[in-house]
Amino acid sequence: MRERRRRQRAAVIGAAMAGAMLIGLSERAAPAPEPLAAEAPGNRITLALPDSPPVALYYEEYGSGPPLLLLHGLGESTFTWHEILPALAARHRVIALDLKGFGRSDKPDDDAYSADDQAALVARFILERDLRNVVVIGHSFGGTVALRTALAKGIAGTGRIRRIAVIGAPALPRATARYLDLVMAPLIPDAVATVLPADAAARFLLREAMGGRVPSEHTVEGYAAPYRERGAIRAFFATARSIINEHDADAVAARYKGVKQPVLLVWCRKDPIVPLRAGRQLAAALPRARLAVIEGCHHLPQHERPKQLLKTLGPFLRN
Repeated sequence: MRERRRRQRAAVIGAAMAGAMLIGLSERAAPAPEPLAAEAPGNRITLALPDSPPVALYYEEYGSGPPLLLLHGLGESTFTWHEILPALAARHRVIALDLKGFGRSDKPDDDAYSADDQAALVARFILERDLRNVVVIGHSFGGTVALRTALAKGIAGTGRIRRIAVIGAPALPRATARYLDLVMAPLIPDAVATVLPADAAARFLLREAMGGRVPSEHTVEGYAAPYRERGAIRAFFATARSIINEHDADAVAARYKGVKQPVLLVWCRKDPIVPLRAGRQLAAALPRARLAVIEGCHHLPQHERPKQLLKTLGPFLRN
């Protein structure tokens, strides 16, 4: 029964993607992608890792007080935090970072988009910005990156990261819903990149992540804008493949025993992307984790239940 439901779900998602692609084919050819507007409120920092070309990452900084570092998820950017950022910045120095390949950050064609690849860059960012006693908050893939950053060279065993909050993260292998394996199918990445308009892709993915709820056009545009930049779709699928391709859950769980910081795991009860059972498994793998469940949301509590998310994070951030 469970396998049949999985196949039905995959068929629905595949049909929806195909339909969206047909819509794209029926429209006029889109103009060549253009860079995002230059008048963004943030900054860019160029980071270099051993044996890798330098990468420029975009970040925004608000408020003052104890530092918070925000890491977005797959298909997202600093925009994903816009509904809760003002409340966070009222008490903290908030730094929202675009991961490599996303938002306004560089999108090199190098396939180095795994959680560990991203964590090495985030660790370098923390060191370059001389952040100390920082609380790292990561949503979805960004939550995985947050945990791996705590284990990264230059950060592990130091007091740079004080606490970690993880929101609906696929931090253990095979944590995502199985229909997402569609990203591995031949031709789908190329077809999407060729014919699917950015706003149609964003609208589809947002509705899936919010349990069918129709997102506002402002939200759709906020998510779609970065995908009009060359290389964004390629980076998206490279990241998605890295999530799906990760194996050996026991070995990954063993690594997480090295995360000594207190960790708050925040999950929506109805998450269709990274089900709640994945949160329970992750809580068991981490030495100092507590799982908090939010009702009435799916995979995007920062949009679906922003006040409840802030209420859940509040005591953890104040300790």
